[in-house]
Amino acid sequence: MSADRDITRIVRSWLRTDEHESADRVLDIVLARLDATPQRRSLWPARRISDMNAIAKFAIAAAAVVVIAVAGINLMPASTGVGGGPAVSPSASSSPAPQPSPTPTPAAAVFPPAGELAIGRHSMIRGGVPFSISLPTAGWQSEQGYFIGKDVGVGPDGASFLFWDPDPQGVYADPCAHRLRPPAGPSPADLAADVSTIPGTDVVSGPSDVTVGGRDAIQVVITVPEDAPCEASEDSGFLLWYDEGPGSGCGGPPCPRYPSALGVTIRVWIVDVHGTRLFIEAESYKGAGPEVEQEIQQIVDSIQFE
Repeated sequence: MSADRDITRIVRSWLRTDEHESADRVLDIVLARLDATPQRRSLWPARRISDMNAIAKFAIAAAAVVVIAVAGINLMPASTGVGGGPAVSPSASSSPAPQPSPTPTPAAAVFPPAGELAIGRHSMIRGGVPFSISLPTAGWQSEQGYFIGKDVGVGPDGASFLFWDPDPQGVYADPCAHRLRPPAGPSPADLAADVSTIPGTDVVSGPSDVTVGGRDAIQVVITVPEDAPCEASEDSGFLLWYDEGPGSGCGGPPCPRYPSALGVTIRVWIVDVHGTRLFIEAESYKGAGPEVEQEIQQIVDSIQFE
């Protein structure tokens, strides 16, 4: 009958919205039994009997639906997800696979722009290490992307800082013949020991344990004698330490460090920043008074690591 088909279609549609295959199977059984069960004959006309059969089938099917719905609700998870849908329990197959942590990319070198530097704090990144310094007086200038100087030259009031990026790998075994000593070991102490033993230099102090910006560091202070056997220049001069890394801004590698003049004093701080070796040096010239040395130390004491 068309009514039977309509009822079947409606019930099947309702059941399939939740995709209960077992409920669909139960409905088939219920409807099959309805068709197969003999109906008691009635005194009403045949059409009335047909209507009653349809109503009975509908009632029985509806009852079956209610039973199935109750069973389905009992079988459903206790909680629901967003929008009322069934919450899916996490499993090994549905959980996202753990992703490896990305390897940090070394920060690019940053330095104060070239030109005169104002009194106050200036930030930079050297060797991937971000930090800042504070300049207590005017007259300091930034040059060449790694160098700041005051009263640039070799006068008694002049001074300069050089912030290496990356740090030097070693020193010269023969400063005038430009013969390299093998690279130093990886620690600040290894490099400081080599700096303090460069032939032809005089050690003023160190290696000494100090702190810079709250970090462990080692300081070495040396002078280059005025009567050194070679001049202060790159091509044929007195060379101190070197950087063999690419992109160091010189014609090398190796990129050498040579004094601005004979008779200079060079202070070196080698800092351990979370396993990175940071090399900072300051140069003062012949005849420099205590004010210059005091300002150099004041700038180093102002260093703050981020």
